[in-house]
Amino acid sequence: MKKPLFILGCPRSGTTLLASLLNNTDYGRPVETHFITKYFRKLDSYGDISIKRNLNRLLRDILNERPVMQWKLKVDIDRFYNQLENFTYSEVVNKLCFMMAEKKGFKAWGDKTPRYIFDLDIIYQLFPESKYLYIVRDGRDVALSLMNVPWGPKNIYTCAEYWKKCNADNSTLDELGNSGKFYFLRYEDLLDQSERILPEIYHFLGEDYDQAKIKDLTRRIKKGNYNKWKKRMSPRQVEMFEMVAANTLKRLGYETTYEEGGINGLISNAYRLHEALMKAVFLFRINVIDGIKIKYFGKEPFAE
Repeated sequence: MKKPLFILGCPRSGTTLLASLLNNTDYGRPVETHFITKYFRKLDSYGDISIKRNLNRLLRDILNERPVMQWKLKVDIDRFYNQLENFTYSEVVNKLCFMMAEKKGFKAWGDKTPRYIFDLDIIYQLFPESKYLYIVRDGRDVALSLMNVPWGPKNIYTCAEYWKKCNADNSTLDELGNSGKFYFLRYEDLLDQSERILPEIYHFLGEDYDQAKIKDLTRRIKKGNYNKWKKRMSPRQVEMFEMVAANTLKRLGYETTYEEGGINGLISNAYRLHEALMKAVFLFRINVIDGIKIKYFGKEPFAE
């Protein structure tokens, strides 16, 4: 059985496109699990999960997570318990995610939860033999996209801070790179050089491929579909983004006009206050209004 695959990257950096290009592999199209690191941090509250009632409680809570509800799994707790090879959290997660993959007809499972980039040390601890694809995209294009989704940062300053944090230097990434379990790519290169990059990714994952398959996959890719920020961002937005994240842009191979530098505290605090207010509105809608709709009016839960 192939070990799990994790696609890493800031939201709106091409993780969904990359996942779609793997649909014909043993992994299928990786999904967003969201729960793995959350329940890792809460494990102590469940006690010894080799005790069936504790495992039952853990599974029940995981299965009630909105992303997992979408899988529509029917889990027989007794059977699940009896089939576990060992009672570790990683084994529980692996079995549950494999059930999801098996239901879809795939031989392995993959994950593309963007925020796991912040918890890569935990993911690596749980699944040290997994493989990782890490995709980056010009942060200014990412910002344009993030500001147009309900859950994303709502101003250019907080977008820049978030993108910079997502793509910060990471010692675990370095360790993965040295072990051969890590493949790095840029979104822009994937668009323009897909016929070179896709075979490399398939080889990295141990997947068979032929040129006909690669050509079929690349037909859906729009070459040159980037640098939108050059037309859609105001000069002030470009300056603000680069003042926050120019060094990270340069490190990842992107052009800049401005140097990274200090921003007036009143301005940065105003941006952060705006972000906090907008996030509070979004969370109220998701946790209260949508929660009521899901519980009482049959609305489908969602993962993203």
